[in-house]
Amino acid sequence: MDPAMNVDNCLGRTIERQSGVGLIEVLIALLVFAVGVLGMASMQLAAKRSGYEATQRSIATSLARDILERMRSNPGLPDSYIVTANEMVTLMATSSYSGLDCGNPSNVCDPNDLAAYDLHDWSQLLTGATETVTIDSTTSNVGGLLDARACITNTSGNIEVAIAWRGVSELENSTESDCGNGATVYGTDNVFRRVLVMTSFIAEP
Repeated sequence: MDPAMNVDNCLGRTIERQSGVGLIEVLIALLVFAVGVLGMASMQLAAKRSGYEATQRSIATSLARDILERMRSNPGLPDSYIVTANEMVTLMATSSYSGLDCGNPSNVCDPNDLAAYDLHDWSQLLTGATETVTIDSTTSNVGGLLDARACITNTSGNIEVAIAWRGVSELENSTESDCGNGATVYGTDNVFRRVLVMTSFIAEP
């Protein structure tokens, strides 16, 4: 056998072998890249969920402070602000207000009028009715909380405001408050229910 031909045959086999190894390396690199991209996408999704949850809790905190400040501004009737979750759902579903508009400076409101106005106005803040967007002639609320529920109680001047809303991931049911407990919008065993509770003392006259 010609030695040169033997060398060429060996070289050819070597080149073929190296080509095969190079293709495997490319496939492995693509696999690693794909796993990395999926990992980054998963991290971004988790970050968006966490950001949304934080935003919702921040809104709930602001709303709880808002109603407490309204009650302090109308200290004569703290019991007029007591509301259950079901009563708040009814208020939130009523966009128009038939009572005296205490937001109009020309109207003179007594404490009862102011309490009724405060509760209705606050209920609309919970649903985000004051922040809307119109797309293709359809107007939707973009503010407020998702599937909100709210409860206000008064125990000898100790006011408790509990606000519940729907989160985006399943968690163990909160025991901070029973507000909204068992509502179907929060899923089985309230796994999507989020609750914020804020308390304050308002001295009764």
